[in-house]
Amino acid sequence: MNDQNGGTLKLSNLIEGLYTFKVSVSSPGAYGETLANVTVLPPKRINQIPVAIISPSSQTVKLPNTGAVLDGSTSRDDDSIIGWHWELQQGPLGYQPHLVDTPTLQLDNLVMPGNYTFKLTVEDSDHATNFTTANITVLKVTDYPPEANAGQDIIVYLPKNNLTLNGNLSTDDRLIASWEWTKSPSDQNKAVDMQNTRTPYLQLSNLEKGIYTFVLKVTDSSGQSSSAEVHVFVKPPTNTPPVADAGQDLAVALPQTSVLLNGSHSSDDNKIVAWLWQQNSGPSKVSFSAINSSQTNVTDLTKGDYEFQLTVTDDSGNKASDVVRVTVTQNKNARPKANGGGDQTVVLPVSVVVLNGSQSSDDLGIVHWQWTREGSSLALGKVVGKTDTSPVLMLTDVVPGRYVFRLHVSDDQGLGDEDTVSIIVKPDPHLLHLVELTLNIEGSMLTQSQQESLEAKLALLLRDEAAIHIQETRVEERTRHAVIVFYVDQKGGKTVLSGPAVVKRLKEKLKQDSGLLELSVANIQTAVCQNNCSGHGVCDQASRQCLCEAFWMQDLISKYLRDGDSNCDWSILYVIILLFIGVLLIVGGVWGMVCVFQRSCVRRPRKRQKYALLDEEEDVAMIPPLSPGVDQRVREWKSESSVQVARVGVVCMALGPVAGCHDLTHKIVLSETDSDSDVLFESRKCKANGDAHNGHKLRNGFAKIGRRIKT
Repeated sequence: MNDQNGGTLKLSNLIEGLYTFKVSVSSPGAYGETLANVTVLPPKRINQIPVAIISPSSQTVKLPNTGAVLDGSTSRDDDSIIGWHWELQQGPLGYQPHLVDTPTLQLDNLVMPGNYTFKLTVEDSDHATNFTTANITVLKVTDYPPEANAGQDIIVYLPKNNLTLNGNLSTDDRLIASWEWTKSPSDQNKAVDMQNTRTPYLQLSNLEKGIYTFVLKVTDSSGQSSSAEVHVFVKPPTNTPPVADAGQDLAVALPQTSVLLNGSHSSDDNKIVAWLWQQNSGPSKVSFSAINSSQTNVTDLTKGDYEFQLTVTDDSGNKASDVVRVTVTQNKNARPKANGGGDQTVVLPVSVVVLNGSQSSDDLGIVHWQWTREGSSLALGKVVGKTDTSPVLMLTDVVPGRYVFRLHVSDDQGLGDEDTVSIIVKPDPHLLHLVELTLNIEGSMLTQSQQESLEAKLALLLRDEAAIHIQETRVEERTRHAVIVFYVDQKGGKTVLSGPAVVKRLKEKLKQDSGLLELSVANIQTAVCQNNCSGHGVCDQASRQCLCEAFWMQDLISKYLRDGDSNCDWSILYVIILLFIGVLLIVGGVWGMVCVFQRSCVRRPRKRQKYALLDEEEDVAMIPPLSPGVDQRVREWKSESSVQVARVGVVCMALGPVAGCHDLTHKIVLSETDSDSDVLFESRKCKANGDAHNGHKLRNGFAKIGRRIKT
């Protein structure tokens, strides 16, 4: 930008886009501004003519194919193509195509051989056009006439008088357009009913004795045709039955247990149409590989004599039978081979575990089966009935772990063999998710409709696209109540809800309204106890109570005042210490209360005042205690008359601060002759070392004695 501060702004090096400029003018006392937009447009485009392209530009079509595709969608332009136009520039005489102006042209009527030239004109957004052409060559391939095949000649014996002629073996290099069945001109007077004469299959009925000739004519799509004849010989009925031949008697020796029976040598004057093999006798039931065939393989033979019967039937319904005997011998007894079915792995829940030993084998036959539980096997699990002495053992009430069974088989000659089978029972993958819902209804009264209704209501209570999967419905042994065991998943089974979470949610819902499920609920709990007992014990499955380790116990506050879940939160050592401290606090508190109560109720007696007889002098200063020797003399004087005591007081004052005089001067001493009226009271005490005494300070080292009162 140049001259920004002038009246004209010059701009240079502008690029495509929108510019906004602000101009402001001012003068003394005035100001103004405005905005101006400058739009820079891109350079004007120079249009390029479009390029028309047809794919493929040349192709060949061989009749009878009549279709082709020309693709002009690959045509290009510097902007865009807005129109396509197809034209026929050259083609066979009389060809009138219907061309649609689309990027891709589909042709389906190129039925005339020759050269076709199609022109494509494309138009771009600036209405510039261009064109190109494509060639299609349609070739005519040699069309060979069809070849008719009416099938082989047939012989029919009365009373059978119907059959079907098959002409579907006729061929053509392209396509057979039509079939036509007719009688030979020489058989026009012979009676017969013909149906489906315009199909490859001609149905004939009501044939009579004689020879019939039928002509099949086939025509292809080009109008070329071909014909073929088939002869039907209708002969009078014959009563000659077939001859059955089951073959010669056979003998086999064990361990071979199969034999081939051959009845193909059976014969008939016409045709045998059916075979049937049957077992008439034998020590065991055998198996036939093909019971309705001329040859059959018989298996599961054992020692003994067998008799088999072959019955053959001809096309006239006549039957004949023959028997063949098979003798099975045993040159040497082979030991049986025990096969317990191999090791298994099952995942709970499973109602019954099946061990199949029926694959055990013997050259003659196994007569004894015995399943035995090994010492390393789990002891839990019940054998159903007497299946432990049969080829198939059934075991119920299994628990997770390893079961080991030994199968012992023996034949009728005492030879035996054993096989060991291991069954690994894995726990239920949903065991920790299972919830037991106990209803207040006997198990024998719960119907299927009630269970389905309960399942739907549980899903509604849990929400979150929950799906209920009922794994088991059983009866509680103690109360005979119905117990429904289920687990819950959501989001198409990708997430399985934990058992404790489902129990907690259902309890909360039923606590608000116990009638949500219609059926009364006695208890809701997880299938297995999942209480970790605070990490200091184990949960008893039967009682759902924690069995705490040594020195740990139940949190009584949580059990009786909170949620009531069993736990092992409290240490017995800490509880004893806290109880001891509590007892001490209680005893101390009681003792303190007793003391306070006694002080407030029992008045403490006042200390009796000490009285002493005083002289009539106005003031007598107190003298400190007498010395031990003086104190002893004073005490001897105390027993004398009160006058002597007074003298002692004078002596004490004269002696000064001598030990023993201080207490002596405050005692009450009465002579035997004093009366109550002669007692002088002194209610004040004197203190040594200059302390205040009865409100009077020491004067000259002596305390002033209070006023004496004589009564």
